[in-house]
Amino acid sequence: MAKRKQKKTRVVIQVDSDFPSELYLRGEGLPDLSWEKGVELKHEQPSEWVFETDEPFSTGSFKVLINDQTFELGESHPLYPGASIRVNPKFPKQD
Repeated sequence: MAKRKQKKTRVVIQVDSDFPSELYLRGEGLPDLSWEKGVELKHEQPSEWVFETDEPFSTGSFKVLINDQTFELGESHPLYPGASIRVNPKFPKQD
């Protein structure tokens, strides 16, 4: 019997197009994600950063970080295999 391929899981992060920093994801339950070290997101469009995986997982959760240091405000986002979601994170005010 052939192994069933999982549908690609996609997270699109939308942030102001003048955003001067890199964005990262930290989380659990997904391949390559941990709460200790972030995965850099791919900057695809002026206001969009993307994380994609076709690796199998059951469920996961994540948060967005600026430069892998400053966590977004609020709760973690749940993520399910094959889902495609769009997130507009809010960050603490920078002085």
